[in-house]
Amino acid sequence: MTQSKDIYMADMTNDEIELLKRLEEENRRIEYDLKSPTSAILNPITNTRSPELHHNQGQQLDSISAEINNLTIDKDGNLENELVVWNRIINNWTITMKKNPIWIKDVIRFGVPVHFRPLLWQCLTKVETSNAKYKYAEFMKMTSPCEKVIRRDISRTYPQHDFFKQKHGLGQESLFNVMKAYSLYDREVGYCQGIGFIVGLLLMHMPEEEAFAVLVSIMQDYTMRDMYKPDMFYLGLCIYQLECMIQENLPDLYRHFQAENFHTSTFASSWFLTLFTTQLPLNIVCRTMDLFLSEGMEVIFRIGIGLLEIHQDELMLLSMEDMLKYFQKEVPAKHETDPETLLQRAFTLQYNGKKMKKLEKEYTVIRKEEQEEQIEIRKLRNENRLLKQRVENLEKESATLANRLIEGQVLNAQYAEESYQLKRENCTLKKQIDEINCLNINNNHNTYINNNTIETKNLNSSDFLVTSNNNELDVLRETVNRLTMENRRLQSTPNIEISTLQEELTLVKMRDAEAQMNMNELRQRIADLNREWQLHDSECKTDRAMENHSNNNNDAYDLIAHELITLKMREAQTDCDNKLLSQKIMDIETQKQVLHNQIKRQDDELQRIRLELDECRIRENEFRIQINDIKNQMNDGVLRQKEDSMMLRIREAESTQTVGDLRQRIAELEILNQELISRGQIMDDGDFQDKFAELQDEVVGLRLMQTLQRRQSISTDPTRIDYEESEDESIPSSPLTFSNTDNHHLSSSTGIYSNLNIEPKHHLRQSTPSLAVNNLKTQCATSSTILSSSQPSSVPLFTN
Repeated sequence: MTQSKDIYMADMTNDEIELLKRLEEENRRIEYDLKSPTSAILNPITNTRSPELHHNQGQQLDSISAEINNLTIDKDGNLENELVVWNRIINNWTITMKKNPIWIKDVIRFGVPVHFRPLLWQCLTKVETSNAKYKYAEFMKMTSPCEKVIRRDISRTYPQHDFFKQKHGLGQESLFNVMKAYSLYDREVGYCQGIGFIVGLLLMHMPEEEAFAVLVSIMQDYTMRDMYKPDMFYLGLCIYQLECMIQENLPDLYRHFQAENFHTSTFASSWFLTLFTTQLPLNIVCRTMDLFLSEGMEVIFRIGIGLLEIHQDELMLLSMEDMLKYFQKEVPAKHETDPETLLQRAFTLQYNGKKMKKLEKEYTVIRKEEQEEQIEIRKLRNENRLLKQRVENLEKESATLANRLIEGQVLNAQYAEESYQLKRENCTLKKQIDEINCLNINNNHNTYINNNTIETKNLNSSDFLVTSNNNELDVLRETVNRLTMENRRLQSTPNIEISTLQEELTLVKMRDAEAQMNMNELRQRIADLNREWQLHDSECKTDRAMENHSNNNNDAYDLIAHELITLKMREAQTDCDNKLLSQKIMDIETQKQVLHNQIKRQDDELQRIRLELDECRIRENEFRIQINDIKNQMNDGVLRQKEDSMMLRIREAESTQTVGDLRQRIAELEILNQELISRGQIMDDGDFQDKFAELQDEVVGLRLMQTLQRRQSISTDPTRIDYEESEDESIPSSPLTFSNTDNHHLSSSTGIYSNLNIEPKHHLRQSTPSLAVNNLKTQCATSSTILSSSQPSSVPLFTN
């Protein structure tokens, strides 16, 4: 604020500065004076405490209002008187505005002092009752999505002004802060480029908080917010109203604009969006803002029409491009020194509010119709786009069909070439067959000669030669048969074509013969005419020689006869030419028919080849299906084989685990047996015989269990039969022999093992079956040795 004051004080004289200081001191004194009207306005709570004080202050306000009504501002009067008047107006704004609003409007039209302008703007926009100023600090802590755009446009706002010239200076930062705060305050409008010029004008007169509050009031209370909405309905309405006013007040200029295709929105959009801040000098812009805050949008229309009236004569002589340059450069320069002319012209204009309301209704109807038309146009565009896509698809299809047609023609040409090559190969094969027949005849002759020669030679060599010749003859016969079959195959196909060609050839020959006959007739006729002509010519010459003195009638007769003969000759020549042309036409038709038949044959051949190709594809698909089935069967077989192998390994591991458990149990039994022997619990022969019998039964049970397991493993893996049999052979085949007493003890000892539950543990262990059997035999031998050591008169356990 201090910097902005310094800027304005630089333009003032010393007397004005001293007067300004005196007014500021007086204002401060009045603000602290409880009896002043300003204190009554700013501190209503304090003043309402005393009824007498309130009554006295009301009387003082009435007196001040009367004084203000009696004051007049004379343009030629004293500046001090003007400042005193404005000081009283500002300090008593509420009462003055309530009782004399028209008088304040006239005072503002007369002019506002520079140092009272910020206070006047705040009073007109009712900043004191607004909460926007107190939200400014909160907005400064937030981040706006429009910051990048605001930063980009800051350098374009008043680039020549000292306050905004410096990059990232105080002016540009203040401008950025206020526009950022408003973009957060009104998120629907956000930020528009024209707002920056209005904010810049406000910052030239007041700090950031007050400028933000005034901006919010301008946007909300003066319908400027509607001007910046995305649909820009209000801007279009203002331009429409201005155009109607131009048509009414300046018809000649309006017609000139229409002739040059110079739309009103081209030059008037910035008037409404920036309030003339980009089109007029700064002193007029400040006056315009005073009037705008006092009278509203009406001032913009008045100044716009006044501007066009002043420059009407110059604009009538310019084209569209020159008018644009004129509005941008010439108009600001002409009004910089004389602002009162434009404002006085604007004040004298007639402004009809009812008519503006009527125009607003008309524009609303027009806008609705335009929106409906735009919707219809959008529908038509969509339909047009769909039709274009359909046309493009049809063009693509036609191009595809054309390509297919060309490809078909190319294929026909290829098939024709292939048929020609096949015919040549057929001719070649015929020649080869003839050569082979000649070779056969020669071979037969040679065979006959060789046979006669062989008979004269020894029998062994003759047999050898006969055999070799017969072999060669067989080979040649096979070759002849193969070539004959190939020739028949090749001849069977073109029989129809040959017959067709023969028919066409016959037709052509008949036509040729007919044409030849016609030619002969014409030639005979021409020859007769030539003879008649020569005869007539000779007779005429003879008559002329004999009758040199004949009259003119004879000469005329001869001339007519000569012309008649000449015409007959020409007629004959014309007939001959016609016959020749007919012959050519006939040849062309014949050639056309031949080509048509050839194309038809090629199409048939192409169809046949396509059918064969389809059959080949079908067979190929069937073969592929069969191959896939075979592959699936092979995969299933491999999977089954892997599963069987895995089950075999599992069973083998289970059997190995079972054998290991049995071996461990036998070792435990041996240890138990040794303990029993050591303790002397087996002293009785009867008990010994019982235990020995039990052990014998246990050994027999173990052998039976081992045999069952081996048979089970052999049944799951047939490849190991020989291996298991060899293991069985390594075990002694003779059974154990025990005495009756031993058998009794061994059978009684089975009770020890009967309580054992052998549960195979499914752990994969790799062990050789032969090793398991050998260990079992060793353990059995050990147990038998222990048993035999307990009784001296025992029978041997094993017998070889």
